[in-house]
Amino acid sequence: MWRIFATRVVELVVTLIGISAILFFVIRLSGDPVALLMGPGATTGQIETMRTSLGLDRPLAVQFALELKRMATLDFGRSIRGGQKAIDLAFDRLGKSLQLTLAAVAFAIAVAVPVGIAAAVWRGRLAARGLMGLTFIGQALPIFWTGPLLILLFAVTWQILPTSGWQSPLHMVLPVLTLGSVLLAKLARLMRAEMLEVLTQDYIRTARSKGLGEATVIGVHAIRNALVPVVTVIGAEIGQLVGAAVLTESIFAIPGLGDMILNAALARDYPVLQAGVFVVTLVVVGINMLTDLVYVLIDPRAREPA
Repeated sequence: MWRIFATRVVELVVTLIGISAILFFVIRLSGDPVALLMGPGATTGQIETMRTSLGLDRPLAVQFALELKRMATLDFGRSIRGGQKAIDLAFDRLGKSLQLTLAAVAFAIAVAVPVGIAAAVWRGRLAARGLMGLTFIGQALPIFWTGPLLILLFAVTWQILPTSGWQSPLHMVLPVLTLGSVLLAKLARLMRAEMLEVLTQDYIRTARSKGLGEATVIGVHAIRNALVPVVTVIGAEIGQLVGAAVLTESIFAIPGLGDMILNAALARDYPVLQAGVFVVTLVVVGINMLTDLVYVLIDPRAREPA
């Protein structure tokens, strides 16, 4: 357990440094933020003075070395446009993004696991085919189509839910449905496939031959083993959900981390952009680390050394 944890910590540090390096050099080669900030009316002297005050006149290698030092202390400087501390802006927005992502994951798991189990147990029945048909539809619909469709139906036509914002639980419903549908369809189909495989194993036949009820066989013996690959997929998919949350926040006007990163990229606000991407990377890799530990707890075979 401790060996796995130490390995994941090293991977976390390497990933943070690697992504920070890529982002640092790419965004600085994309344009001059000082010229954009000061506008076309600024003189060359004013632009150079501002560039010097922000430390953008130094060689890129020097800037990157200072950036790594700041990253170690969570000090990414201040926003070029607003003057606020970049890391504070990122953490202020993080709460809403985490709420959206985790609520979407919880919704997807709560629906997908029972649907996958039912589709496997009822294999060949009309109800099972109907459930799998719905997952096909859910997996085929992209967020930029699902979000506006839900707004059109529930907010515009039926007028039972708000169109945008994040002020109350009612405001969370449509964004969570939109983002959660991405994961729900995948998990339901995976859960069904794993349950079908598990139900053919020898230990399941042994449990039935001992006279155990079908509910006990499925609930105690089958589901736990079928959940092992599902947990792994959830950890891998969370990273994609964080990326998809950027689009979801834009559709529903949610002031989250994704919305902040998008605006910072458009404005070339380097400190805010780097702080936002750093926080997203930290959260995603941290959740993947937690997923690995949960996987070890669920499947004791993963604790054995390779």
